[in-house]
Amino acid sequence: MNRELLRRVTKFGLPTVLAVVIAYFLLKEIDLQQIPKTLSRLSIEALFIGFACYCLLVLAKALRFRALLDLEVSVYHLFPILALHTFWGNILPMRTGDVSYVYLMQRRQKVDATQGIASLLVASLIDLILLIGLVIATVWLLRNELPNSFTVTLLYLLLLLIGSALITVFVLVSVAPNVCMKFADRCASPLLRFEKRPISWGVNKGLAVLQELTAFRSNQRFLEVWTYSLACLVIRFGFQCYLVVEMGVDVPMLQVLFALAFTNVFNLLPIQTIGNFGTTEFPFVWLLTHFGTSVEVATVTGFSLHILILLYCLPLGLYGFFRKPKES
Repeated sequence: MNRELLRRVTKFGLPTVLAVVIAYFLLKEIDLQQIPKTLSRLSIEALFIGFACYCLLVLAKALRFRALLDLEVSVYHLFPILALHTFWGNILPMRTGDVSYVYLMQRRQKVDATQGIASLLVASLIDLILLIGLVIATVWLLRNELPNSFTVTLLYLLLLLIGSALITVFVLVSVAPNVCMKFADRCASPLLRFEKRPISWGVNKGLAVLQELTAFRSNQRFLEVWTYSLACLVIRFGFQCYLVVEMGVDVPMLQVLFALAFTNVFNLLPIQTIGNFGTTEFPFVWLLTHFGTSVEVATVTGFSLHILILLYCLPLGLYGFFRKPKES
């Protein structure tokens, strides 16, 4: 019992401490009054446009998961689930917010947990491929502006290799599912010899998830999922860049787009703190300062944009919580 309590404290305590430490070192470099001052530059119209775009982003996510799971339900029933999942994803640390999607899909739409996990993995894989593609494209366009000390190889060639590997895996799972399952079975068989429940259960669950992944084929549904994923990418970065412009921040938009894309790649890893504070701002500020932007401007921009996102996801989260399906 003490060990379980220690594990829980460590799981949520460390991200909290990390958030406080990172946020402290970033915020001590700026005048805190600059954040509300920057936010006050936004007009009411810009705030509503940003919120409308955020709702559109959640709608695109709902359409994508409906296509992924091949559900014959109205997107109206999935929107609250994705709204609440997006809220928890912005609040809970270490990507534990993803658990809410699996739970809500199982509870409200009777989607098997294995299918829910598989759909999340597919969506995350597609997002990562698109994000890496965006980072590579922006790095190439900004190559002449990168200082010599900046590791272009790390941000370009390495990401290019990772992106190529992910595309290869995705193609193999979709085109040659039997080969992938046979290979996975061979790799899993030694582990299944262990009689301990955590090991055997985890391996069997992993194989079940892979089985669900191999059911994803290159057909019209495949194209729908990629189309909705691309729409999510365009909407997400489009309205964030729009808000930065409306805040009157004097930073080239291509640099902002690059920093946002790289930050999103960074935050696909299970490293988030509570509220994503610190882990969102740190890569954003670090990248912009390499282009000559002052630490104060980059930090104020990062925190202001983050606060806006949290303000947007709060009412959607409340809507998703209270908007429950009617019992049939």
